[in-house]
Amino acid sequence: MLRMILIASVTSLALITAPALNASAQPAPQSQSPAVASAHSRFVPLQGQSNFRDFGGYRTADGKQQVRWGELYRSGSLARLTDDDYAAVARLRIAAVVDLRALSERAAEPTRWRGGTIDAYAKDYISDTDQALGKVLMSPGVSPQAVQAAMAEFYRQMPEQFADQYAEIFHRLAARNQPLLIHCTAGKDRTGLAAALVLLTLGVQRETVLSDYALTDQAASLMAAASAQPPASGEDPYAFLRRLPATLVTPLMRADPAYLQAAFARIEADYGSVDAYVQKRLGVTNAELALLRARLLEPVA
Repeated sequence: MLRMILIASVTSLALITAPALNASAQPAPQSQSPAVASAHSRFVPLQGQSNFRDFGGYRTADGKQQVRWGELYRSGSLARLTDDDYAAVARLRIAAVVDLRALSERAAEPTRWRGGTIDAYAKDYISDTDQALGKVLMSPGVSPQAVQAAMAEFYRQMPEQFADQYAEIFHRLAARNQPLLIHCTAGKDRTGLAAALVLLTLGVQRETVLSDYALTDQAASLMAAASAQPPASGEDPYAFLRRLPATLVTPLMRADPAYLQAAFARIEADYGSVDAYVQKRLGVTNAELALLRARLLEPVA
């Protein structure tokens, strides 16, 4: 049940919002970072997933190069994509999909991929990280600050907890298994850090990376999902969250840049830099880094 509180309940709430959000509800291109070319759309409008987006187009810190569009995608769960959605996804020519969800999540919301032949990767794992957050939420007199601190701690643990999955992302990019799609359930936490690591490794400045992470708050109305009416019949898997006051749910649902900063701080404390983490912990070689930078970066026109 505690797993449902953090990884399933916190992130799966995005699945409730997806059917209610259509193409007209997608954030407009003007909400993108100034470093993004306006000729491209960052969000892919789908009926069954509101947080499917291209995280290319960002310029490197020196302003001379940018991440190629149409090579890197991130998303929440794909379980509710429609046939029309898959017709749109097929046009993206996705070659590899890395699913960061736990086995229990994949079983509850299976992906039935219909977007062409892909190299699919997922790791079976069970995490104890959510127990700390569940304990905080059930504590008498818990404050929003305590919930926020617990979320930050979850982010501090992610670089080690999901190192195997993150390594696979880099290895696939170096092997030219792209366009690549990274996703979890809401596309906020695990996917958020994964996308951030890729962008930082490509030389995108941290401020831009944090802005990309925060776009999830525009893409998926997680707070609306948390306060939505429960199903008319059957078990309500989100009953626990519905009983919480909004002040406690807010820090769970937000794509707060402070969370991502907490992960960066842990990486830097343990390895010195993100680049060192990618090489020493994820096992990405200099040759692989040179390959993925050559393939994913292009001169600014």
